[in-house]
Amino acid sequence: ANEEVLNDFTCERCGTKVEKRKLRQWVLAITKYADKLLADVDKLDWPESIKEMQRNWIGKSEGTEFELKKWSEKEEKNSPKISVYTTRIDTVFGVTYAVAAPDHPNIWDFVTEEQKEICKKYIEESAKKSDQDRTAENKEKTGVFTGSYVVNPFSGDKIPLWIGDYVLGSYGTGAVMAVPAHDERDFEFAKKYDLPIIKTICSPEEYKKYEEAEESDVEIFEEIEDELPNGAYTEYGYLIKGTGNNEELLDKVLGLYTPKAKEYLTNYAFEKGFGRKKVNYKLRDWLFSRQRYWGEPIPIIHLSDEKVKNLPRIYSLEEAIDKYKAYVLKIPKNKDSDPRTLCSKGEERILVINGKIFSKIYKGINGYLVCDYELPLKLPETDNYEPAGDGNSPLSKIEKFVNIKLAENLVGERETNTMPQWGGSCWYYLRFMDPKNPENLVGKEVEAYWDGVDSYVGGAEHAVLHLLYARFWHKFLFDIGVVKTDEPFHKLRSQGLVLAHAFERQNGGLVAVDLVEEKDGKYFEIATGEEVKKIISKMSKSLKNVVNPDEIVSQYGADSLRLYEMYMADFKDSAPWDTKGIIGVRRFLEKTERLFESEAKISSETDDFTMKLLHKTIKKVEEDINNYKFNTAIAALMILVNNGLPKEQNAKKEWKSSFVRILHPFAPHLAEELWERISKENNSEFSSVFFAPWPEFEEKMVVDDEVTIGVQVMGKVRGEITIGVNEDKESVLTKAKSNESVKKWLEGKEIVKEIYVPGKILNIVVK
Repeated sequence: ANEEVLNDFTCERCGTKVEKRKLRQWVLAITKYADKLLADVDKLDWPESIKEMQRNWIGKSEGTEFELKKWSEKEEKNSPKISVYTTRIDTVFGVTYAVAAPDHPNIWDFVTEEQKEICKKYIEESAKKSDQDRTAENKEKTGVFTGSYVVNPFSGDKIPLWIGDYVLGSYGTGAVMAVPAHDERDFEFAKKYDLPIIKTICSPEEYKKYEEAEESDVEIFEEIEDELPNGAYTEYGYLIKGTGNNEELLDKVLGLYTPKAKEYLTNYAFEKGFGRKKVNYKLRDWLFSRQRYWGEPIPIIHLSDEKVKNLPRIYSLEEAIDKYKAYVLKIPKNKDSDPRTLCSKGEERILVINGKIFSKIYKGINGYLVCDYELPLKLPETDNYEPAGDGNSPLSKIEKFVNIKLAENLVGERETNTMPQWGGSCWYYLRFMDPKNPENLVGKEVEAYWDGVDSYVGGAEHAVLHLLYARFWHKFLFDIGVVKTDEPFHKLRSQGLVLAHAFERQNGGLVAVDLVEEKDGKYFEIATGEEVKKIISKMSKSLKNVVNPDEIVSQYGADSLRLYEMYMADFKDSAPWDTKGIIGVRRFLEKTERLFESEAKISSETDDFTMKLLHKTIKKVEEDINNYKFNTAIAALMILVNNGLPKEQNAKKEWKSSFVRILHPFAPHLAEELWERISKENNSEFSSVFFAPWPEFEEKMVVDDEVTIGVQVMGKVRGEITIGVNEDKESVLTKAKSNESVKKWLEGKEIVKEIYVPGKILNIVVK
């Protein structure tokens, strides 16, 4: 699959060069849900960056599709045509050539005999490149001339048709009109192959100068019409000139701003019968089959029409049970079919063999879903997992799995492709709700109770694969009535990655750390001798840079590991692992434990201060947990521990009880031990801290009685004073004037004004 191929068209796992082959594949029609997926992303409580990635992946664009007819000296009725798609039809009078993808299905209709060999070679080379590599922004654009010309139906111009690998056959129509003056890729291509560049659109600023210029100002006209000092002009603008002989059309659109020009020219193409308005998507239907052993088997049996056509057609299941072993059950036109069988009225879509029902999956495909009795279909045991060598799955070599005898003289062939890893990850959360239901994916009452996934934590690397696929899968289940919500995950938060050192090849591929050696401060891949770059990357088993958590737990304890992972960075941020950092967290836990011993540290502050700090910490930890701010919650716990215990016995008791309960989500093992100690101290029956209610903070205890404010003299802070939150202005002024840091700035000066913002700042104006 494309997501497993690197930029240089090698496999991300083994480095083998990837070869493109045409195979019979299963795809899921995710494109039919493109509009729903795009529209509903706005209502999700997800990070905006993830939502934007999905919007870009779906890639909806509205534009114009029109036909370019092959040019010939003699008018031919059935001349080959090639369709192009553009979102900037307003630039059509600046088209100087057209480009088709190397894999365009009709390209050979345009390749002349003289250009055949060079085009063939270019197309073969292009097939060795990945789509990502072909369309990379910094990639040099390449192409070959087909030898043929096509006609621009708007201008009447005859323009050359090229083949270029920066155009993809899988997007749009697989061909584009090239306007080098107003498209960066076309500009680079035209410069390389010395093709004409004709500016037809200018910026609003230029157009204003253009409008105001006198006829004699030739230099201004030439500058605006011809100069492109910064390369292609790709923004919206005004149409100022065009090529060709269609002066009547050109006169109608000259002076129009981009949106108006696009509308007029699209309507013109439609009226003349050679074009139409078109919506395109970058999103492609989801390739859902793999040619490997591991993966869920696809539960389909292939039966040719020849094998089925001689079976009797029966209306009544009852009348056939004893008489026939295998038959086709016809659905009467006056009755609705059972929706589970995916049938529609009046169609022979159910095959019944030995009383077992096989439903045809799609008209025109000789495949039947296996009957319920066989589900779940399991992989056969085998010692040979190697690919078949012919592009087929290893399952195709296991005859006892492939060939299945359904009835006398009726043998079917199982599907041998397997599902991708996404097959199970798109719906597992639903099965978790009702894991033992023998009849349904999830029971309606159970699904209604849970009402979807409230909060989902997943990395940003899943934004356009798993998360998009799961949304598509869930929407389909919603449409057929299996679930009652139309989105799977109401709230999403993405965690950062724990990073480590890794090594990167020039092609972007990563190398395991044990396959690299250091020489004179540089790093080289042992197998190839190629220099590699040391980088910070995600931890990976394949890169051999994983920190073994068992070793960390053995040395520092499970709570230390857990606490450090939450403390090392904000939840959404990635951070490199630093074993030294875990030592500080371990010290905090040791200090915490000492507070529950006989020689515990007593705070030097008043009990009132200490208890207020406790309630403020409860409030902060509660808010931070809800906002995924685990690192700042832990920091607040550290401040509380550093302050020490209150002196009075009842206050001390309340402090310990509340503290352990807010500690336990972060350090559950230590919290459980401390909770047991508290139970013994209080002579109470022990019950796990996990069953204890969350402590409630008191509002009056989280409000400060005093605040520290800055005192300004002539707008500059000269000192600070501590005041009561409700202290009156006169009292505040008295404190400020007696403050040693402020006093010297007032000596010998006359106070002309005092500006006081209660509880925030005081500014004294002097002269």
